[in-house]
Amino acid sequence: MDNKYTQFTEALMELPVKIKDLQLSILDKTAEQTHLTNEIAKLEAKIKTEINAAVDAAGKKLFTNAEMRAAELVERVEADLEISSIKQQHEDLSNNISISKIDLECLNNIQRNTRLLLEFFSNINK
Repeated sequence: MDNKYTQFTEALMELPVKIKDLQLSILDKTAEQTHLTNEIAKLEAKIKTEINAAVDAAGKKLFTNAEMRAAELVERVEADLEISSIKQQHEDLSNNISISKIDLECLNNIQRNTRLLLEFFSNINK
């Protein structure tokens, strides 16, 4: 019993640091995700500006109504390799954050269960 008690105690002492490290990692990834979101917005705004400023040879606007501008925006954004790359990074990061949150929940569950087992074995030895 003492060996189990020692194992649970050691595990319980290590878990807060692991939980903190994972929480900090999630925080960093979330900040990076926000940065990528901002980069996408900047690139899309640049494309919108180009669309709004586009004129033909006679100086008339190429995209005269909101529907035409919206359609052109979708087309240009989908064709933009830089935006596509950033969106893929954003999606990968989002998936990674989700997995990290699952890992964090697992560590919290392990911590809670370890506490219960430690209490259980402590009560047996009384």
